[in-house]
Amino acid sequence: MAQGALANVRDHAGAAGATVTLSYLDGEVTLDVFDDGAGFAEPAPAPGRGYGLRAMRDRLEEVGGVLIVESAPGEGTAVGARIPVRPYERAGA
Repeated sequence: MAQGALANVRDHAGAAGATVTLSYLDGEVTLDVFDDGAGFAEPAPAPGRGYGLRAMRDRLEEVGGVLIVESAPGEGTAVGARIPVRPYERAGA
């Protein structure tokens, strides 16, 4: 998800900077990528490489996750991935 989101920042945002945050919160792993780029009103499918928002959403759905995208023209973009995780179970516990 990070690779896809950062490729979108590089290729489309015209951003001066981006921030990546990876967290573990109450049974889920979260990955957030924020950029200060051009933003958009509605994403258009990009041809080719498979790093687009649709491909990220499809991959996340395969593991029970969700993709959240927030953007507005001139306001940058925030892409968040949320993936549920099960508690760690020790052998013999």
